[in-house]
Amino acid sequence: MDLSLFAGLKDRDLRREGLLVAEGRFLVERLLNSGLPVLGVLCAPRFAEHLGALACGTSPLQVVPEERIAEIAGFRFHRGALAVAGRPELPPMERLLESPDPPETLVACPDLASAENLGGIVRTTAALGAGGVLLGPRCCDPFSRKALKVSMGSAFTVPLARMTGEAEACARLAEAGYTVVASSLGPGATPLARFRRGARLCLVFGNEAAGVGEPWRSCCEVLLTIPMREGTDSLNVASAAAIFLYALQAPAPA
Repeated sequence: MDLSLFAGLKDRDLRREGLLVAEGRFLVERLLNSGLPVLGVLCAPRFAEHLGALACGTSPLQVVPEERIAEIAGFRFHRGALAVAGRPELPPMERLLESPDPPETLVACPDLASAENLGGIVRTTAALGAGGVLLGPRCCDPFSRKALKVSMGSAFTVPLARMTGEAEACARLAEAGYTVVASSLGPGATPLARFRRGARLCLVFGNEAAGVGEPWRSCCEVLLTIPMREGTDSLNVASAAAIFLYALQAPAPA
C-alpha cells in the first residue's frame, strides 16, 4: 500500500481531495463496517489482527510501529489506527422526503460553523432515533476529522442530505407534511414543555453566534425555547439539540 495516502493528513484539504479520515480503533471499525470504499488502513501492531479481520482483504492494511504513524500523518492523536475512505456525495433532501418510509423526525442545520457541534448533533440524532440531518450550503463539513471524532462515526450511518435554497427547503418540508420548528432565545418563543409534536417534525438549529436567521424564522410554524435561569448564557447548540430531540422523540407505535 502506498503510504502517501496518509502523508500530512493534518495539513491537507481532504474535502477537495474527496477523502475522509477515521482516527482511532473504534472509528476505523465503524468505517470498515459502513460500506464506504476504504482506500487504506494504517495501524499499530496491537490492532493488526482485529482490523485485518474486519478489512477481510477488501481494504489494504499496513502495520507499522505506532510512532511511525505519527511521523507519516503529521499528528500524534491517532490512537494507533487510521483509515482513509472516499467521501460520500450528500444526496438532495428529496431523497429522504420521497422515500417509501419518510423519517418521522428530521434535524436541519442551515449554517452551523463548529465541526464539534455538528458532530455532537449527528451523534445525538443517531442515539435518539431521528431519521436524518439536513445540511445547508453554509454548514460546516460533517466528514471533517473533528466532526467524525465527535460523532463517533455516526455520520457513516445517520442519513445526511443537502439543502440548497433555504426558503424552498422549508416550503418543501411543509409540503411533505412536516411541522417545521426552530430553537430560539428570542421573546415570544414557546417553552419546549408546552409544545406537542405531530406525526412528522423537523427541528431547525441555527448558527452558534446568530441563531436561526431568515428565511427560517419566518417560515417555521413555531419558535421553541428552553427556559433558563436569568443571567445564564445560552446553551451550546449541541447540548440544546440533545434536549430538544429527547423531549420531542417520535411517539411510540400504538
